[in-house]
Amino acid sequence: MASCETEGSLDETVHDLEKPEAPANLDSNTSDLPFYVCEFVEKEIGNDFKSLCKVSSLIEKIAEEKKHLEEQVLTVSSEAPKRIQVALSNAESTQSALATLLEREATVSESIGKHLEEATPWMDDLGVLTDQINEVERHLNYLKWISHIEELSDNIQQHLMTNNVAEAASTLVSMTEQAIKLQDSSCFHLLKFITSTVQFWHKILKDKLTSDFEEVLTQLQWPFIGPHQLQTPISSSSSSTAGGASVKEVYASLETLFIQLLKLQISDELISKPKQMPEKYSLPASPPIILPIQIMLLPLQKRFRYHFTGNRQTNVLSKPEWYLTQVLMWIGNHTKFLNEKVQPILKKAGSTVNAKMEFTRGLVMLVLEKLSVDIPCLLYDDVLFCHLVDEVLLFQRELHTTHGYLGSLPNCMHILSEDTFFQRWLTVERKLALEKMDSMLSSEAAWSSQYKDISDVDEMKFPDCAETFMTLLLVITGNFFSKNIFHLDFV
Repeated sequence: MASCETEGSLDETVHDLEKPEAPANLDSNTSDLPFYVCEFVEKEIGNDFKSLCKVSSLIEKIAEEKKHLEEQVLTVSSEAPKRIQVALSNAESTQSALATLLEREATVSESIGKHLEEATPWMDDLGVLTDQINEVERHLNYLKWISHIEELSDNIQQHLMTNNVAEAASTLVSMTEQAIKLQDSSCFHLLKFITSTVQFWHKILKDKLTSDFEEVLTQLQWPFIGPHQLQTPISSSSSSTAGGASVKEVYASLETLFIQLLKLQISDELISKPKQMPEKYSLPASPPIILPIQIMLLPLQKRFRYHFTGNRQTNVLSKPEWYLTQVLMWIGNHTKFLNEKVQPILKKAGSTVNAKMEFTRGLVMLVLEKLSVDIPCLLYDDVLFCHLVDEVLLFQRELHTTHGYLGSLPNCMHILSEDTFFQRWLTVERKLALEKMDSMLSSEAAWSSQYKDISDVDEMKFPDCAETFMTLLLVITGNFFSKNIFHLDFV
């Protein structure tokens, strides 16, 4: 009977353990313990009554864990005060060391202050001496510069006395480089001295080399005014030139003098101010034309100004094609010589300059000067103005297509694009276009087709005025998109 009661109570206990309920609204640190115990028992024993034999082993295991945890707690409790004590001891030591350092800092600071007070007079005296030394050093450097310039000047003189022009030119390059370094210096008199010295020797060397160079060019029959002149100096079959020297010797002299003149380019740019066109034309920035090409251009410039300025019969406002054609002819006549003889010299000298482009640029600048003078005289004459624009556009196209002239260099469009000239250009174009439209619409055959008598054409026979208008439109838009400007010449 007792056994049955025991089993009944055990069933109730197991039933209670199978349905543990988590406590609600209680402290999670204390009230959750029974719930976790029930969970633990359910996990370890479950509904198997035979597993009750494990209870004793579980109790022992839990007891050991409890004992282990208590030992850990005791260990931590005993070690914590020791660590705190060590930390406090370290803090006190640090505080003591800091106090010592502060005392030393105060002592050193006071010592430094006293030393500075005592050293102030010495520093003032030393400053005066330093200023004097710097002044002496400046004077010494000034004298060194003067001595160096005079030494270079003496070297140039000695080279010229021994007729060693190449070394004289190289020495002048060195002097010019020194002058360039001084351009931002406040030593006005020193800068003036070295510049005047460079100018002095540059003129002597330039005059000598120019004279020799022009003599060689004369032997080569430069400039080539007509195409027939190209054959005599360039032909390898000729044994000698007009001056008696062999062609080979003349070309050797040409190369030597050309390279020596190239060396003077840097000093020429330093002391010379090239002629500039007015700013209103907005010409792109470009370097000065190299000195040898400048000399080669001189006879052509003289011819151009002789024939196309002043009261000459060839200087006619109504004939711009005369000087434009002449310039194109000069470029064509000299192209072969420039490409075959001059360009290799530039390449040998390590220059990136294109001989033909440089030569062409020099001639184009003559045209720009001429245009800037002539156009204001033609602004209110529609016929002459249109003719000038038409010729200039043809000249411009020939320059670019035939001679490869770069659009980034100064050209005639910079003159025509000047505000006053350009507005006049647009006005004339509009006027001529309207006159053309009135003319084609008022003609007797305006509304009849020119193909009216032809039977095998489209039945939609457009009137003559429609086709003329489309032609007019295509001419305007075609010129506009191909040249970035439109132009009609209905004269």
